[in-house]
Amino acid sequence: MTETHLLARLQAGDEAALTELTDRYEPYVCAVIRTILGDHGTPADVEELANDTFYALWHHAGAVRPGKLKAYLAATARNKAKSLLRRCKEPVMDLDTIQIPDGADPLEEQAIRQELAAAVQRAVDSLRRKDREIFLRYYFYYQDTETIAREMGIPAATVRSRLRRGREQLKKKLSKEVAP
Repeated sequence: MTETHLLARLQAGDEAALTELTDRYEPYVCAVIRTILGDHGTPADVEELANDTFYALWHHAGAVRPGKLKAYLAATARNKAKSLLRRCKEPVMDLDTIQIPDGADPLEEQAIRQELAAAVQRAVDSLRRKDREIFLRYYFYYQDTETIAREMGIPAATVRSRLRRGREQLKKKLSKEVAP
C-alpha cells in the first residue's frame, strides 16, 4: 500500500493505517532520535520518543501533505529528542555554582541570578554572527561539530576552533562583568 493511501486512511481515523505506518517508519524514526540523543538517551527514551512521534502523527495527520510524511516524522522526532536533551542535560554554565553572599535574602539572591543570566546573554550576543550561530548550535541545539560543519559548509576543524575562541571570549567578558 502506498504512503499516500495510508496517509489518506490515517486522516480518516483508521487506526490500522497508523499501525502500518508505525511498522514501516519506526526504524527510521528511532534512528533519527538516536542520532540526536547520542550517548544521552536510553533505549526506553528512544522508544518513548518514537511513540510520542507517532502519537503526534495521529493527532496532526490532517496537516501532513502526501509525499511529506517522512519529513514530518523526521522533524517531529528530532524536535522531541532535542526537547528531551534540553530537559535532561546540565546547563552549559551552572549559575548555581557562583557564590551568593551569605545572608542574602531570597529576593536579593533572585536579582543576582537574573543579573548573571543577563550577563551571559550579553556575552553570547557580543560574539560575531557566525561564531554565535556555531556556539548556539553546539551548546543550545546539541549539534555535534561535524553536523554544524556540514550544515554551514565549513570544515569541522574551523567549527572546533571557533568554539574554543568563543569560550575564551565569553570567559574574558564574563570575568569582567561578574568579577567581585
